[in-house]
Amino acid sequence: MKQIKTGWQKEKDGYVFYEQDGSVKQGRQYRQLPDLNAPKQWYLTEDGKMLTGIQQWQGSYWFFNEDGTLHKKRDYVKSQWGSYYMVGENGQVLSGVQKWQGTYYYFEPATYLLANKQEYVKSQWGTWYMVGKDGKLMTGLVDWQGSKYYFDPSSYMKVTNTDVTVNGVNYHANANGILSEIKATTSYGGDYSKYQPNLCNNTGHDSFAISQIGGSINGYIYEQGTYGSHAQQAKNNGWRFHTYVWMQTGSNQGQTQQMLNYFLPRIQGNKGSIVALDYEAGASGNIEANTDNILYGMQMIKNAGYTPMLYSYKPYLNAHVNVGRVLGEFPNSIWVAGYQSGLSVTPNFGYFPSMDGVAIWQYSDYGGQQDLNVDLTGITWNGYR
Repeated sequence: MKQIKTGWQKEKDGYVFYEQDGSVKQGRQYRQLPDLNAPKQWYLTEDGKMLTGIQQWQGSYWFFNEDGTLHKKRDYVKSQWGSYYMVGENGQVLSGVQKWQGTYYYFEPATYLLANKQEYVKSQWGTWYMVGKDGKLMTGLVDWQGSKYYFDPSSYMKVTNTDVTVNGVNYHANANGILSEIKATTSYGGDYSKYQPNLCNNTGHDSFAISQIGGSINGYIYEQGTYGSHAQQAKNNGWRFHTYVWMQTGSNQGQTQQMLNYFLPRIQGNKGSIVALDYEAGASGNIEANTDNILYGMQMIKNAGYTPMLYSYKPYLNAHVNVGRVLGEFPNSIWVAGYQSGLSVTPNFGYFPSMDGVAIWQYSDYGGQQDLNVDLTGITWNGYR
């Protein structure tokens, strides 16, 4: 009498499951069956044969391991025909924008394959991204169809209606994200506190003003009563208005947070305008802790939608701050003081306090009457272009 095959049997083209009566179920089915090694497991079968690799089921594609079990971790897997696919935690083959190994890739919705050409694509949630030839989402400066664009390294999205600086070159992104280079033009302006109630124009060519809003002295917050008046005078003059904050908080990030939480909602400059941290007193003896505190404050300013800068004079910065770290996170963000002799209202670059990353030079205090500044990069246009 011929013996009936039951259960899993290894055939020449793989495992086949035979019912108790020796028959096989016809068609494609996802069934809970005895595991090859013991307890029950779910398998996709067709005419009883165990299916492995990439398989279609109920309108989607899934990846099954060599033993027939569903692959249940995010993975980039090789199919039975040699091409690779991205699989999610539930075993489903994925398409669109997907995270993998610390970055993001784009998989074509029609083929599920990794993109292999540069293109601007719409994600599964509706936002658009630039994809490179390696399938990765692109960030930074990107050339596309004869124009330049900038894609934010944090959000991966195209920036619009804002200024960006890449490798020391300033660009403006229009409403479509197309970049045009901003040619640096020399601009002059003063910085002001309560000691100068009225804006001056000592150079005869001033086009911006930077006013102190107030500050923190070891946690004690004070305001400058002239700040609002300065903002209105600058507007009346048609000048670009910017802000600085006295930061005598040493390495205390809690005091810096308290200070900026108080002042950032009170900024009267345009979004994108400069908010500078005036760090010239109260530094701790720990250079890296001071730098951590400064970077914490600059990031808060950036997160609030303004352009962060660090103001001080060269000897103080060199003694108390790791300027290289500051410039690593915020290139060309230094506003440095270094006074020339005499009462000339034009800068004499023989007195320039040479250091990296200087965007504004405060070149004179005009005999103690008025601080004079020259914009070296066009940064004072931020928020006003």
